[in-house]
Amino acid sequence: MTQRYFSILDRYIAKELLLTWLAVTLVLVLILISSTLANLLGKVANGLIPADAVFPLLSMTGLRYFISTGPLALYLGVLLSFSRLYKDNEISAMSACGISLMDLYRALMLVVIPITLMVMLLTLFVQPWSARQADQFMAEVESRSELSGLIAGQFNKTEKAIMFMEKRSRNGRNMEGVFLRQSKPGSNAIETADQLHRYQDEQGRDFLVFVDGQYYDGMAGQLDYTITRYKKHGIYVPEDKKVKKQVSSEALTTMELWNSNNRWHRAELQWRFTLPLVTFFLAILALPLSYTTPRKGRYSKLAVAIFIYLIYSNLVGIAQNWVEHQKVPQWLGMWWIHSFSILLIIFLLIRRYGGFKAFWNRQLRKKA
Repeated sequence: MTQRYFSILDRYIAKELLLTWLAVTLVLVLILISSTLANLLGKVANGLIPADAVFPLLSMTGLRYFISTGPLALYLGVLLSFSRLYKDNEISAMSACGISLMDLYRALMLVVIPITLMVMLLTLFVQPWSARQADQFMAEVESRSELSGLIAGQFNKTEKAIMFMEKRSRNGRNMEGVFLRQSKPGSNAIETADQLHRYQDEQGRDFLVFVDGQYYDGMAGQLDYTITRYKKHGIYVPEDKKVKKQVSSEALTTMELWNSNNRWHRAELQWRFTLPLVTFFLAILALPLSYTTPRKGRYSKLAVAIFIYLIYSNLVGIAQNWVEHQKVPQWLGMWWIHSFSILLIIFLLIRRYGGFKAFWNRQLRKKA
């Protein structure tokens, strides 16, 4: 009778790891997205961006958060899962049945390898596409007229005026109950109209057409002012200025970075390959780091784990900065930072199992 390579225990541990990783990822992404959402809604309230830009920007930002939090989410997922197994004495029972550290790592690889490959694909291909789409969308938003961000029922401040409207159509081209205050040298102009709509002539120029309104021109508190009542009144509005932005390194494809000799591009390329490696090494590190006892509890190593992650992530940022400023040779690049996690993994394994000799003796006794 043939024996499956992955046992029931492997699948049990892998399921535990996968569920915990999904929960941690969801919590981290929701925390970051909620902060971004509050920031975007504040910009909408101030008229800096139109309301229809919130969901696209939030979606693109959420995808980038999912990719950037991949290493931390998997790291914490592995740590919390195995800490629970240690706390509930499940790993002690496994050890009594002959389950070794290598068996635990085999179950761990069922989750770590697919997630690492997913992070690599997202980092190398999906994230550049998302960054490019975000840059193009922001360029389109900045090319729109300031009227695109105005909200009905409140005073909206632009660079040249303060405007209020009671109602506005969904397409933003028709408004009712309009109040407009413009500051001019030596006077303040106030204009009210029952209706306001946008009009485009044959040459593609945009105009604001006020209908059934009044125009007040003068300084407050002085008698030298004029009142003009009109049926229709039009104002030319320069719109759809083409905003050209230089493509950022994050928006370049991996192949474009590979063929470039620019130091900023080389740093971005190495960062894209570094993120999957960080994901893998942190997951390997989390297993020996998760060792605990029922008295210490499940979260006893959480503070230490966060501290180690902060050091590792800061080393990644320092290494990328050194590559950008050519403080290290290109062949060394950012690869040296992984020695930090490798040495820490070796230290924790030696401390937990009493050295490699004792560790391999356990493996040989198990096979015998």
